[in-house]
Amino acid sequence: MPEKDPTSWHLATWALALAMAMGGGFVNWYAKVKVSHTRAFNLLELIGEMVTSGFVGIGVFMTLDGFGQPPSLCAAGAGIGGHMAARLLFILERLIEQKLKKVAS
Repeated sequence: MPEKDPTSWHLATWALALAMAMGGGFVNWYAKVKVSHTRAFNLLELIGEMVTSGFVGIGVFMTLDGFGQPPSLCAAGAGIGGHMAARLLFILERLIEQKLKKVAS
């Protein structure tokens, strides 16, 4: 399946995948700001969310493309995957904090 090789994708395909994935990270960060889990000007957390989301979202895009799905579905999956990756890290962070509080007390 040489048509599924990511090295043959156009720049627009990479931009679409990355934009959707990082958009999912931005949405997750914004949701945290709305419920006061983080400050609005905490740019380091925003960058971390977007990098994590971008990495996972690109992987989801490549996986769906490898299964022969249309680019629109791959892009939607990249956005959802990017959002859920950041949510999963947030949940894991909370679990680790709870465990550390139990150990400390």
